[in-house]
Amino acid sequence: MHVQSEADPFRPPERLLIPDRLLWAVRVRWLVIGGFLLLAILAHAFGIFASIAPCFCAAAAGVVLNATNEWSVRRDRHVALVTAIAIPSDHVLITYVVVNTGGVQSPFMMMYVAEVLATAMLVGTRVAALSATFAVLAWLAGMALLSSGYLQVPALFAPGATAHSAASSPLYQGMWAAFLLYCLVLLVYLGGYISERLRSSERDVEVKNRRLQDALGSLSRAHAELTGAYERLQRAEAHLIQSEKMRSLGELVAGVAHELSNPISFVSANVEHLRRYVNSLARGIEICSTLPLAPDERARFETQHRELRIDEALRELPQLLDDCEEGARRTKHIVNELRAFSRSERQDRWGHADVHRGIDSTVALLSHRLKDHITVHRQFGDLPEIECLSGPLNQVFMNVLANAVDAIGPKKGNVWISTQLSQLDLPAQPGAQAVTIAIRDDGAGMSPEVRQRIFDPFFTTKTVGQGTGLGLSVSYSIVERHGGRLTVESVPGSGTTFIITLPVTQPRAASVATG
Repeated sequence: MHVQSEADPFRPPERLLIPDRLLWAVRVRWLVIGGFLLLAILAHAFGIFASIAPCFCAAAAGVVLNATNEWSVRRDRHVALVTAIAIPSDHVLITYVVVNTGGVQSPFMMMYVAEVLATAMLVGTRVAALSATFAVLAWLAGMALLSSGYLQVPALFAPGATAHSAASSPLYQGMWAAFLLYCLVLLVYLGGYISERLRSSERDVEVKNRRLQDALGSLSRAHAELTGAYERLQRAEAHLIQSEKMRSLGELVAGVAHELSNPISFVSANVEHLRRYVNSLARGIEICSTLPLAPDERARFETQHRELRIDEALRELPQLLDDCEEGARRTKHIVNELRAFSRSERQDRWGHADVHRGIDSTVALLSHRLKDHITVHRQFGDLPEIECLSGPLNQVFMNVLANAVDAIGPKKGNVWISTQLSQLDLPAQPGAQAVTIAIRDDGAGMSPEVRQRIFDPFFTTKTVGQGTGLGLSVSYSIVERHGGRLTVESVPGSGTTFIITLPVTQPRAASVATG
């Protein structure tokens, strides 16, 4: 399990950075040993130092320590122990060289600065602080031993030259400057390492930031896809719920229509027979009234005739029979509409249907809600039959008309239904011939906030128990399934208009796939 690569794939593990930094410390130490030894040899050549034996001894010991340190770092073995030994040993060797090359006047004093700064940049601040403290202690100890006479050092300056005269000579000062410049070169070298490390870090951060942005973009796209899938699932769920409700309603309506059909047929068929029998009875009563009867029998007949209100019954019976016949006819019409509605609900195959027929059957089913307070105005154009799913399309008409009735409420109002043939660019068939059905009411209208959410699943402005918020969302999906459009126009206080646009013919692929 690669925990580091999973946490940060753009940066090397930290355990690889420490050997890299320590290798740079090893390189700097090689430069210190080689550069300062070379300067010591030049100083001896110019006669500033009488002997450079201490420099050679310190350089030899430094080579052994640095070689050991490099070996441990490259093989990642005993790194902490070897480093802990090498840094204090460096300070001891520097102190030895400084004490034997003039003490406070020694140009090797720069090595303390180079050692501490290299440790701070390449190892760590805490180690550098300990290194600086040890350097001060080593320096004080060396100076104390030198001043107390415990250390006997050979004369390093040229014969005949005093320490003061040698230190004040231009050549000695030039050598001091050379040591200082070389120390600055080492610091620049260290600065180059730090600068390169910073640039590398900036590049790593830039690459990481770019990849994070790509990942964020991928996450945003995935979130958008999940949101779309969730919305589609909601619409599908709403459509299934409403479709199942309408299917159950269709089966119920079919059963009711079947049960009503026979009694209404009996009533309709018997009214005509009853009319003939009534006419026969009226003629019989008329004949009886003309028969020769004794006065007392005539008086009793006329009394019974008046008490039974025979004349009034004979006058009203034809109208009553006409009313019965009209009622039976209307009931039969409603039964036929119920049958048509139930057949369309059970039909789930593409076919050609008359839009006006579907609207009329839907209005007939809603007649109990229209009653006497809502007037339906039809303005039908000349339309061809369209290729559609007649059951779901009637469901759209039912939902939109039911919303119009609810918008008007108990007050008097009007619903206008208009149809016309149009030429519109529909999503499924650009430039296709289409039919447009506009259903307008003079109800309360909708606010812009409600209008924006009117097709959202489960959104409703009705009270609990009066609406589920599925009717218009299902209608929208049904119209989309037909390759059409369902839009709404509404102004608060000025009513609402739903506009349904449907292609006359469906693309062959869609018809075959769905059918």
